[in-house]
Amino acid sequence: MARIDLQNVSLRYPLYGETTKSMRVVLAGLVTGKRAENHPIYVEALKDISINLSEGSRLGLIGANGAGKSSLLRLMAGIFQPNSGTVRREGHIVTMFDLSYGMDEEANGFENIDIVSVVLGISRFDLDRIKNDVAEFSELGEALHRPIKTYSAGMRVRLAFGLLSSMSAEILLIDEIIGVGDASFMKKASARISKQIQEAKIFVLASHAESVLRDFCTTGLVMSEGKAVFHGPIEDALKFYNSRG
Repeated sequence: MARIDLQNVSLRYPLYGETTKSMRVVLAGLVTGKRAENHPIYVEALKDISINLSEGSRLGLIGANGAGKSSLLRLMAGIFQPNSGTVRREGHIVTMFDLSYGMDEEANGFENIDIVSVVLGISRFDLDRIKNDVAEFSELGEALHRPIKTYSAGMRVRLAFGLLSSMSAEILLIDEIIGVGDASFMKKASARISKQIQEAKIFVLASHAESVLRDFCTTGLVMSEGKAVFHGPIEDALKFYNSRG
């Protein structure tokens, strides 16, 4: 069974701590000869959020930049840990956040598939299938034998997108849906990600594109300044967000 349960979750980021000072503070101390106190400064990224997602959930995260959508996705994925509250998750999670995460510039395309697969815990049996699938889908050909430092930005995205979209996911978390090449490749990529979304038991998408949210999500969570301010059917959530100006 797949599920994500968040109960009264809050998350804050330190901007600097006891061992790290801003350049302004350091320079001020040198000029005045005084040792400035270094109190940690925090950004409240998420504030007292509770939400339960079970099998069949298709949730869209809606909000302006800085509202907390990306932080919430990363907390759901287990990348971030809350400062307070509880998080419970069950099911295999696949994320599409930073597509270049875990890749080695000096390694070639196939070697990077090996590297990322180790990070994600993919079995050797599945790895052989995934390599063949990525090679066919990405259309990178002989470039897969070259170091990725020789790749263009588009080639890197094709490799990473091909790899992540080749994995089956019980829980699929996506931070925006990105362009992955020319029009013909975009069409193929769209069909591929649609299939992966349909097969996932829980799907969560953060996006500014209302048409994409309507296509893939049945419910919406509107966020503002780290708080959940509305949760309901996707159309109602979009209307609420747009009415706030």
